[in-house]
Amino acid sequence: MNDMVKVILRGPLSNVFGKEEIKVDADNLLTLLYKLDRGSVIISNSKIRSGYIILVNGVDFRLLGDLSVKDTDVIEILPVNHGG
Repeated sequence: MNDMVKVILRGPLSNVFGKEEIKVDADNLLTLLYKLDRGSVIISNSKIRSGYIILVNGVDFRLLGDLSVKDTDVIEILPVNHGG
């Protein structure tokens, strides 16, 4: 692998990871998330935790048929905050 994919962390995630923007070496979204999320903030039991939206080039990853990523892609991870 040699695709350094740009990841933008929104909201409190930038504090959790210590940066607003990170480059991750990955060729697909799942590998990228596992490499990024070593503290299990975003992933739990091999699933993305509820409360996060993950965009690939501005599109929700669930709408894409392909999870591959390349160095020209921008991944945004947004926590969804709900008030009561």
